[in-house]
Amino acid sequence: MSSALNSPQQVKEINALIEQIEKALKPGMEIGAQSKAILPSLLVANKIDKKAKFFPCKREYSDKVVAHFVTEKKLTKSKFHRNAQDAIFLL
Repeated sequence: MSSALNSPQQVKEINALIEQIEKALKPGMEIGAQSKAILPSLLVANKIDKKAKFFPCKREYSDKVVAHFVTEKKLTKSKFHRNAQDAIFLL
């Protein structure tokens, strides 16, 4: 993933995060970005009995990484996704 708007260091960080998430991916998972403190209570409130796997990231990277997985890997974007969050999650 590269862009004229990203410095080489940002591209390196984003690619490292993508690689880390790809290793944890399983078929049928959803991806999104949400605060680690908020997501568990959202899952309980919606009676969803899944455990989220979190990946810390910089807020400015979360939307780019989620968009990559939705467009390139055809993952479903979670309904709990929020823009500019400090963690990406897999459900």
